[in-house]
Amino acid sequence: MIKLLSCLVSFIVIISHELSADGNLSDIESHIESINTFYGTISFEAMESDQSRLLSSLLVHPAVNRLKHINQYGPIQMVDSQGSNNEPYSRYDHSLGVFYLLNRFGAPFPEQISGLLHDLPHSTFSHVSDYLFSDSSAGNPNYHDSQFINFLDRHNITPILNRHHLSPETIHPKKNPSFTRLERPLPDLAADRLDYIVQGAARRKNLTDQQVDTILADLFFDPLSQHWYYKSLESARLTADASIELNRHIFVTAWGRVLYLWTADALNQLVMAGELRADDLFFAMGDDQVWQKIHQSTLPGVRTLAGQMLTAWHKVHEVTHPGENTITFENVRCRIVDPRVATISSGNTVTSWLRVSDIDRAFRDRYLTELKRCQLFYAEVEP
Repeated sequence: MIKLLSCLVSFIVIISHELSADGNLSDIESHIESINTFYGTISFEAMESDQSRLLSSLLVHPAVNRLKHINQYGPIQMVDSQGSNNEPYSRYDHSLGVFYLLNRFGAPFPEQISGLLHDLPHSTFSHVSDYLFSDSSAGNPNYHDSQFINFLDRHNITPILNRHHLSPETIHPKKNPSFTRLERPLPDLAADRLDYIVQGAARRKNLTDQQVDTILADLFFDPLSQHWYYKSLESARLTADASIELNRHIFVTAWGRVLYLWTADALNQLVMAGELRADDLFFAMGDDQVWQKIHQSTLPGVRTLAGQMLTAWHKVHEVTHPGENTITFENVRCRIVDPRVATISSGNTVTSWLRVSDIDRAFRDRYLTELKRCQLFYAEVEP
């Protein structure tokens, strides 16, 4: 598997440290009255003035708007622009979706800000960075989370937060155990997971607008048990089935994982040759710009990879047994959920619940099959 050379890792850390120490940009003065998300509009009028000012400053910040140019699914849409994987869905769309869900379901304001900013450290092509910094067949899906504080420092977001009595540490999405609406362990729902399933499935036309509305209407968060749950088995099953569909066709596909490897290899070669900077991947460029860098390169290795990305990705197939031309993928993160469904409640208090897999045997079989597939599968590249 591809692993970016250690000198590049050091380069990022050193440069980030120097710039965060020297940078001292002032807060961006602006006033935004509302923000449109996939699910609807959030008005800032009912918020405290300090909260609306912070949100306004963040929403016009270049680091947040950079996410508009990073696709949720990485290079997949670059190669399949005329196929079934070309729906527009950026990390910006996702971040606003997470913010909306946290706001709608009563998360504390710091947790809402965490949800808005949680994906800022994503590199160009999103999870391709998982393979730049790991030699594991599963990549390192937690890499961008590990860069959260460093990224906010580097982009001078830390002073903005400080002026509003927050810090990167207090809003870190993975290090604050009280952020139970934003983050929950699999197979539970969480705002982050809920958005990329519901919004992702809706954008792929796997869920209708009416189904999305129904799902959100049937969804609740219990502050006592700190669990998300549904009051409707139908809505829970819709969400669970959508997660399996996305996992099988987007998150954990043989061709998608091989495309990650090819892209990571090309980026590694470009950086080592000086045709691309680490800053370009993490701070400066969007997907389209880096894609052009790859396909304009004269490096023989990169030219070969660029050709493979365009013409050979559809020749990659998942197979059940290893062979001479197969690549093994093990323990890939399985992004499927098994939501809780309320079975006994008293008023607004849920006293008993079951998971979809406890109620629906057919779903349980699909769920367990998909979990097993994520543990081990093989990708075969046709000659």
